[in-house]
Amino acid sequence: MRCGSISRISNPADPVPLPDPAELNRLAARARAHAGMFTLPLRDRNWRGNAGEFAGSGVGSSLDFQDHRSYVPGDDPRHINWQAYARSGHYSLKLYREEVRPVVEILLDVSESMFADEEKARRVVELFYFAFASAEQAGASTAVTLLKGPRWKALERGSVLGHGWAAIAAELPVTEAAAPPPLGEVPLRSRALRVLISDLLFPASPEPMLRGLVREFGRAIVLAPYIDAEATPDWSGNCEFVDTESGTLHQRRVDPSLLRRYADAYRDHFSRWKAAALRNRTPLAKVPSAPRFEDAVKLEAIPGGVVLFT
Repeated sequence: MRCGSISRISNPADPVPLPDPAELNRLAARARAHAGMFTLPLRDRNWRGNAGEFAGSGVGSSLDFQDHRSYVPGDDPRHINWQAYARSGHYSLKLYREEVRPVVEILLDVSESMFADEEKARRVVELFYFAFASAEQAGASTAVTLLKGPRWKALERGSVLGHGWAAIAAELPVTEAAAPPPLGEVPLRSRALRVLISDLLFPASPEPMLRGLVREFGRAIVLAPYIDAEATPDWSGNCEFVDTESGTLHQRRVDPSLLRRYADAYRDHFSRWKAAALRNRTPLAKVPSAPRFEDAVKLEAIPGGVVLFT
């Protein structure tokens, strides 16, 4: 059972209960507005890649002058400083900032626990569309991959823009609840910014996932949506619980002692994630589902550098 993912009974044979197309379209429009207020942390690193507007790690031909250095054979003669040559008789080169397109890879967990609650499902979709809109507005080369247990599915850009990704997510098979995404196996481009959107409700150690997320010189951020019922459930008496991934049912009597143990386990679980994220230099923020999006990201995401003001 995935810790905290038992907020309601669901039939594992049912499709993932995503919002309908009209609601997805509305959430996408709101996300584009949010991307005008907030952005992914793209400007705090040097990039390598195709031409764009972000600072690169090499020398380029933009209008942003950077420095001088001596000319060596093979350099572009267009960058020779002829005025300096006239004064000194030595060739020197004008250096300009290289401008490149950042690379963003969005990894969306579509496990059933992400959509087991209507409020949480909306926040998941908002975070997904915000990450995509923010990357697109920055001119990034953007890729999207759906994750569900040991399975993953790369998406075409059109399936995001046309909301076809929802049907693709619904068709992915039911998985073992304890199976975390194999991020070490998912094809990732070198030096990309990876955005993982997941509730992180896996009992496995976070270290392998985070190491897989930052491999190939990548940098990562994690947005973890949640609902209060996961952190502080109001269970009492005889309860019937369901594993939202497999649909397995079991009954349990819940007393105050059990609730305390659950609350302690939940806190410890995210303490381990945050400690592992710190070791792997991966900013992580839990994002509550109840507040407005702009208020929710100001709680942990903005202070933690996971999301920035534009």
